[in-house]
Amino acid sequence: MRFLRALLCAASLLPLFPAQPFSAQAAPPNAPIFRVNSTLVFLDVTVLDKNGHPVVHGLTRDDFAITEDKRPQRIFSFEAPETHVMAAGSGDDNPEGKAPTTILVLDLLNSQFSDFAYIRYSVKKFLDEQPARLAAPAEMMVVGNEYLEMIQGYTRSRADLLYALDHLPAARPFKRMNAMFFWSRFEQSIDAIQQIALQNKGVPGRKNVVWVGHGGPSVNLDARVLGPRDVDVLKDYVHDTTNMLVDSRISLFVIYPGLKAWGSDLSISAMDADADIGETDPFAGDINFGLLSNATGGQLFYNRNDLDRLIGRSEELGSEYYTLTYQPDDPDNQADGKFRRIRVTVRDRNLHVVTKAGYFAPDRNESDHSRRHTMDSLIEAAQAVIPFKALNVQVVNVVRHTDAGTAEFMVQLNVKNLHWLAGDNGQDRANLILAAVSLNGDRNIVASRIVGVTLLPKTLAAPQRQQVETQLPVTVPFPRKARSVRVVMETETGGRIGTAEVDRKTIDAAPVLPTPNPQLVPHQRPEQVRPSAP
Repeated sequence: MRFLRALLCAASLLPLFPAQPFSAQAAPPNAPIFRVNSTLVFLDVTVLDKNGHPVVHGLTRDDFAITEDKRPQRIFSFEAPETHVMAAGSGDDNPEGKAPTTILVLDLLNSQFSDFAYIRYSVKKFLDEQPARLAAPAEMMVVGNEYLEMIQGYTRSRADLLYALDHLPAARPFKRMNAMFFWSRFEQSIDAIQQIALQNKGVPGRKNVVWVGHGGPSVNLDARVLGPRDVDVLKDYVHDTTNMLVDSRISLFVIYPGLKAWGSDLSISAMDADADIGETDPFAGDINFGLLSNATGGQLFYNRNDLDRLIGRSEELGSEYYTLTYQPDDPDNQADGKFRRIRVTVRDRNLHVVTKAGYFAPDRNESDHSRRHTMDSLIEAAQAVIPFKALNVQVVNVVRHTDAGTAEFMVQLNVKNLHWLAGDNGQDRANLILAAVSLNGDRNIVASRIVGVTLLPKTLAAPQRQQVETQLPVTVPFPRKARSVRVVMETETGGRIGTAEVDRKTIDAAPVLPTPNPQLVPHQRPEQVRPSAP
């Protein structure tokens, strides 16, 4: 089970790294200060009239009310639908700004071969009806037999998406046809959702995952069948997934292809998608994509033939929304790991509100919880095939040390999207974790190097600030079985992730240099390293 391997690997890596200070350039003096204990909750709220049409005008902050576990919450900020547009000057492949983005996921893993052909046809039909330049960026992914693959990154070009779809090779969904792959499909499907959440964490705006296919199979959490320990592990797994989706502002829309007989997976997921979960843990009894769509403010569509229209309906529901934020009252006294039920209402009782169902509170009894999740996300990002671009990371100046079997390179980081914290001495800093891993052909980690990094800023004029880069030297073992090296950088605050990867061919073609002799240095605070000139 991949997620269990990640947990075991994370546990072995936890004690490895002290923080190492590097210098970068400061954020603007008037930039907001992000602190680790921030608990601001973002709610993207779709309001529907009695005919199911989105209501986009006439509502203000005063029309809304938020409760968490039946306790009223003060609305911290409010954004109307008309504010959710592309930022001025944003590029076609840039998901920055407040505009919602669409992530089209084609589910080959859980679909019959004929269903997948229909999925491709329907997605093409939907894209053919869109303007040549989309209103907001979209990307396209495929959940295949082995992994989640991005076939087109964020773009506003309809032609780019159609090209990627047209050149998607046919494949036989053999796992869907064999019951022995039940758990493999379940894990891969949830892992795919986690990877999408990790990829988009820290990227502003709402993200709408339009999953065309059946999603992973339903799992019943019956301790008499699975055993208490397995049930606890699965609950932690799906609780983490739910919180990752909430943190990344992702809503899941699931569209079943074609008309289907009323089977077990279909009936359970469909009923759970429409159920009122009340105030309790929505995953206390089952885990399935119907519950995930319900919990994230999305929707599950089934037994319809008009997939292209349902994709458009999903995009509409995910694009016409209000954004509310609030800070939960007294969060430190609620760290019990239990589900926190969120409800949003409006004054006009004829209107229907759709938003996230809630989140799972941290557990004060798990002292290493946040650290463990940081390591889990690093490992997931390291083994993923898709790129992560919330941080701008590049690998440059690659050299080989054949005498030591290592690869050395510089990790180049643009500091534009970092979160700066106020230090005890009044100096801002940004804390990150850098992981460099060697991967084999199956994308299993065969060697790794993980370090903590503290970036210390210096003053720089505002026009230059966004272009500043800092370079960090990294050496990682590169065994003969390795096929690539992937670098992952993650901010400790905000969880933004950036990745870069170099393949075996590039490393084999790099210059060969002898391994530098280690230098003995006094045990003191390292000198600050000046960033590269803009």
